[in-house]
Amino acid sequence: MTEEGEQRTIPLEKPSLTVGRSRSCDVRIRTENASREHFKVIKTEKGYTAVDLDSRNGTFVNGEKIGEKRLAANDVITVGKCRFLFTDRPPDEKAPPPDASPSSSPTDGVTASLNDPRVNLLLETIIAAVKVQELDPFLNIVVDNIIAITKAERGILLLHDKGSGSLTIHVARDNQGSAVKNVSDFSRSIPQKAIATRKAIFQMDIGTDESDLPTPSMKFYQLRTVMCAPLCVGETLLGALYVDSRASVKEFAETDLAIFEAVSNNISLAIENVRARDELQRRNEGIRRALEEENKWLRSSFAKQSQIIGECREMKAVYETIRKVATTDATVTIFGESGTGKEAIAHVIHDLSGRSGKPFVVVDCASIPENLLESELFGHEKGAFTGAESQKKGKFERADGGTLFLDEIAELPVGLQVKLLRAIETGELNVVGAEKAVRVDVRIIAATNQNIEKLVAESKFRHDLYHRLNVISLNVPPLRNRGEDIVLLARHFLHLANTQNDRSVRGLTSEAEESIAKHPWPGNVRELKHKIEQAVILSGNEYLTSEDLGLAARKEKIASLEEARDEFEKQHVVNALAQSKYNVTRAAEILGITRQHLQNLMKKHQIEKPGTRN
Repeated sequence: MTEEGEQRTIPLEKPSLTVGRSRSCDVRIRTENASREHFKVIKTEKGYTAVDLDSRNGTFVNGEKIGEKRLAANDVITVGKCRFLFTDRPPDEKAPPPDASPSSSPTDGVTASLNDPRVNLLLETIIAAVKVQELDPFLNIVVDNIIAITKAERGILLLHDKGSGSLTIHVARDNQGSAVKNVSDFSRSIPQKAIATRKAIFQMDIGTDESDLPTPSMKFYQLRTVMCAPLCVGETLLGALYVDSRASVKEFAETDLAIFEAVSNNISLAIENVRARDELQRRNEGIRRALEEENKWLRSSFAKQSQIIGECREMKAVYETIRKVATTDATVTIFGESGTGKEAIAHVIHDLSGRSGKPFVVVDCASIPENLLESELFGHEKGAFTGAESQKKGKFERADGGTLFLDEIAELPVGLQVKLLRAIETGELNVVGAEKAVRVDVRIIAATNQNIEKLVAESKFRHDLYHRLNVISLNVPPLRNRGEDIVLLARHFLHLANTQNDRSVRGLTSEAEESIAKHPWPGNVRELKHKIEQAVILSGNEYLTSEDLGLAARKEKIASLEEARDEFEKQHVVNALAQSKYNVTRAAEILGITRQHLQNLMKKHQIEKPGTRN
């Protein structure tokens, strides 16, 4: 038995011997492919039989998966990376002489002593098969060993090409341990027949009249002895192993044949294992390179959009969603407070998409007057309305092939929401004043700082448009929730401000960094960037302080409890009035008080509707 480079001899003294990973087994093995009780060897009247115990990965004898198989001398039983070489004679008993008469097949009943040099070469080959890392050096050793075992003049190993189905010579060696460059005198019909029948071919005296194997090429090249075995693992064909000799004084003995077949079975498994490992390595290397390229791509794009630098958990979730969605054409809606970098994220998605070479067009739905918004989005023909003195392409047409970013989408008037939905679903625009629709290919990315679901519930935003826009949603966290990212961004903006304004501020004081981390940043990343840039330009300090940033703690007079209550009451009333657009009745309902009570509070705190006083 050979496992992980270790060898041991297991005498078959009991009627039955069980092999597996379980401690209850007679022979315990460690290979990960083994079942708890994998197979057993049973002694019968005719010899020994290997029986698979319904193992998960199967038991193989000479490379073939078995259920039950009678064992012959030098059979190799394989379980994962564990090999068993079966011999029916004690180690100290000599093998039969080479001229022992064969039974039903060339290798039945053939044994060899463990002291036989050929057996040692076989074991050396089996151990090399277990340890093989690189295929070519291993195959050279295999061919040299099989030549030495059989005392052949030449050995050839052919590999099967899955694509073409052809056999190509991979290794050709002579009995001097040198590569054979000219193999023109090699008969390809022998390995082709071995592969076709999936059986080994042994011809010990081609020169005799009894030989039924010779081909015209073998007679022409005067080949006297030939052995060839297919290299298979289950149904997978890997190639063939071939040796031959012209010498009339040397004919292969049956022990040579048995060892030859055992070597063939072992190297089949070794070749398959190395190929599988190499394929896995190639696949992993391909994945690694693809990920590296993707990460490089991401880093390059993020570098252009500094507002989305960060390592906090929430931002990592944003990055992961960007990575998944960027290369698709899915519509994306980005949610987040003002100043969190929603437009920057939209730009990154565009940069990482297949549309990166096409326009990225921005529409701020909140800043364009309602009466001009349709024309801005869809364009207009000359004379379509008063003041339309020339034709104008809308944002949709300008973004054709690229990305249209609809910022503050919640501010879009309900009347235009229907037209936007149709444009998204059909890819066609109704240009103001035009008779025919215009086809466009545009990816839509929307953004908002509002709760659109609430607007849908209030019938202020169409539910069908919301669901059409919100195929993929991205939630950008406010800066105050980004932990260590705040200081990381501050340092980045300081470096950026130095570069853009020709300054040389070296950094932030520890006290300034602490103030930055504690500040609520209602304006989010935009506010932080502007405050850092302002301080870099105006400060004469080597390191920015809290005072430079306007974040120094102020010692203010603590108001009395009554003053604090009055201030809170006034602010609360103002907020309710603002929400109700100064409708006193609705504001009173919001506050849960009567209209008269609210009017008294407004008089107390001198609150008036904006624009009512001259």
